Amino acid sequence: MAQEITDSNIAPYTLLISQLGGKPTRYIFAQPRVMVGRGLENDLRVEHIGFSRMQFLIERGVGSAGEARFRITPFEVTNPTYVNGRPAVEGTLTPGDVIAVADVRVMLEHRVKKDRKRTEKVKKVSGGIPPVRMALLGLLVVMGSLVGYLYFGEQEAEMVDVTTAPAKLFESPDVHCENAVECAARAHDSYAKARKYALQSGADPGNLYRSAVEYERAARFRELSGKPLSDISDVDARVQESKSRTEVEFNDARFALSRAIANHDNKRASQQAEYLAKLVPNEQHPYRIKLDAYRRTLTQGEK
Repeated sequence: MAQEITDSNIAPYTLLISQLGGKPTRYIFAQPRVMVGRGLENDLRVEHIGFSRMQFLIERGVGSAGEARFRITPFEVTNPTYVNGRPAVEGTLTPGDVIAVADVRVMLEHRVKKDRKRTEKVKKVSGGIPPVRMALLGLLVVMGSLVGYLYFGEQEAEMVDVTTAPAKLFESPDVHCENAVECAARAHDSYAKARKYALQSGADPGNLYRSAVEYERAARFRELSGKPLSDISDVDARVQESKSRTEVEFNDARFALSRAIANHDNKRASQQAEYLAKLVPNEQHPYRIKLDAYRRTLTQGEK
């Protein structure tokens, strides 16, 4: 049987909402149900053209061990809802997950409430520690802080680059062909590869990036051919669409990584950094080089 949620056993939770590149705003809720949408009747009203009147519902329950559990219910609307880059379905929502609607991002945050009785017990025990032992304990804390500063200072510098620094994902591809016939053939070949990658993006997020690169190569080869190539006449639109999809996914992942780091959730930070590496499969890309350096600091921290 579900337990009643009260302030005494479950801490309030936060919905952090922002537009891409904008400053996030925090909304704190204690009730078990929060309706999100553009309509006046919603608990969290988002005045954005990309939102429907009732976009999605977040529900909080309590597990058998007294822990908070969250669920999301998207509604059948014209404007789709995504969770961590995938189409949302009714199911579990985990703190740190990123909900996306158009260019608006909503992140769920929840921190476990500390046990007051346990805290008081620790205070009583610590009050009986001899002065000499307290001095030694203080020295250990100072030494630990120094080591943490040396390690996390380097990690923080890497974090700034991988989560907030501007990153240019795409550059004009270097293409070359000898004559109009070869250029047309290469255009069709790149177009076919791009479509294949786009269809397989669900299995490998790196295929989003690969499809955008190949579509742009197809467009460049078509220009060099000097022919209209009517069977791939939509290539310019596909270039823009594939680049946009990749950049949205990339920015969502960077946002999720920044929140994991801010919440000191090293496990989720590692997962998000790994996902970002898949999104940028080119290991020689300037951003990927910075990201790999940051990922190494995470690995070193686990040793």
